[in-house]
Amino acid sequence: MERICAHTWEDGDYIPYVWDRWLADEQGPLIVGELEGQVVALCKISFQTPDQVWLQGMRVDPDYRQRGIGRKFLEYSLDYARENGARVARLSTSVRNTAVHRMAADAGMERIGVYVFWVTTSLPEGPQLTVLSAHDQAAVEAFLRASPVLDACRGVCEADWAWQDLSEERLPGLLESGRIVALVAAEGHLAALAVVSHDADDQALGAGFADGEPSAVRELAMAIRVHAARLGAVQARAWLPEVAWLREAFASAGYAFGEWQGEMWLLERRFDRPERESHAR
Repeated sequence: MERICAHTWEDGDYIPYVWDRWLADEQGPLIVGELEGQVVALCKISFQTPDQVWLQGMRVDPDYRQRGIGRKFLEYSLDYARENGARVARLSTSVRNTAVHRMAADAGMERIGVYVFWVTTSLPEGPQLTVLSAHDQAAVEAFLRASPVLDACRGVCEADWAWQDLSEERLPGLLESGRIVALVAAEGHLAALAVVSHDADDQALGAGFADGEPSAVRELAMAIRVHAARLGAVQARAWLPEVAWLREAFASAGYAFGEWQGEMWLLERRFDRPERESHAR
């Protein structure tokens, strides 16, 4: 694994840091491929829920590329997801990774979003967020049902570098963990709302979804920076979809391209119906 991942990016690869966690995950396999007695590829299949799969960490040894190994891994992963009850499988990749684009299209995957990664520093002072609770669930449900940004995002939300449905079933857990924050208007309605995740190890607070009244969203983006400082994070981050006014609001609040310059494509394959229930999980 370390040999295969040694040259993924100039600053290294995240897989060595999650390897033990992936091995211990009982909700989805870590698969490797062998050729000529050599481990030449790997991939992680993660069940976010019993019917949603996130595909990540697909790596092929540089010495064994252009032999169709990545294509076989993707086909196997999608088959595994479908056969084990998934209704959808997703992955993300760089806009520049044309090889994956071609493989994904041939495997029946569709591009459902294009995201930019923006980052800024936390702020010690500024507008304050309201951390919503279970008492606010009805208001949050109504907000999301009317959200044009969520509609543009095909109903998904980013967290920890993965995308998943932002469904009503997820809301109790998100509210309980303090991950839904908002600006509340004087009249009492939610003027702007975001879903955030705090990575203490990375000292960052990430916003995986944001929407609201455009003027309020700029204040929301500023307040996320303040909230990051309160949590001890040195950075505030956001994955922003192709919604021009939303990107402009975050830009005016001091966010700019982070180390992931360029764009990320979110790809999806939906399955008509699961072929069988998994006996492995």
